[in-house]
Amino acid sequence: MEEAKGQTIFLSVIAIATLLVAIVGATFAWFNISLTGNEETKNIVITTASLSSITFEDGAEIDATNIFPGTDKVKTFTIAQTDPSATETINYNIKLNVIKNTLSPNANGAFVNSIKGEGNTNGGKLVELNEAVVPEESSVLGTGSLVGYETHTYTYTLSLKNLDEDQSSVLGKEFSGYISANLVSIEK
Repeated sequence: MEEAKGQTIFLSVIAIATLLVAIVGATFAWFNISLTGNEETKNIVITTASLSSITFEDGAEIDATNIFPGTDKVKTFTIAQTDPSATETINYNIKLNVIKNTLSPNANGAFVNSIKGEGNTNGGKLVELNEAVVPEESSVLGTGSLVGYETHTYTYTLSLKNLDEDQSSVLGKEFSGYISANLVSIEK
């Protein structure tokens, strides 16, 4: 009986030691990152950035239920790098995220959207879009860039143009979605 008890203790010690070796090995493998290269990849710079501020005056959501010809829905928002010491160029996309769109397929090209921007004080690139047909699915409307400490102010307009003809095909149709801005890449 004592021999079985001794064997159980011995096997338990071996199991615990094996578990400790596995944990230490896994931890070392997790934190040991190596970087290899050649003469052409000597200098590697890693930077991070984020869009410091995206502000909508009245929310990002757009609801165009029961819209009629000659109607506009307007959203104003700003995208900013608010760190005064920032020097990086930050590229971003402005995206129209479509939740429901039964207007575009029925409006004969009269349901359009536009973006006008201002504020590229440091030479950043503004997104501009002029009366493009509103897409039926989510899509990127354009790419802009902030250079250092900069703010871009945008006016997004969703319009159902009056074609001075029968537009009863849009009655009861609707659009819902929202605007978002996403970081694309960072340049040095």
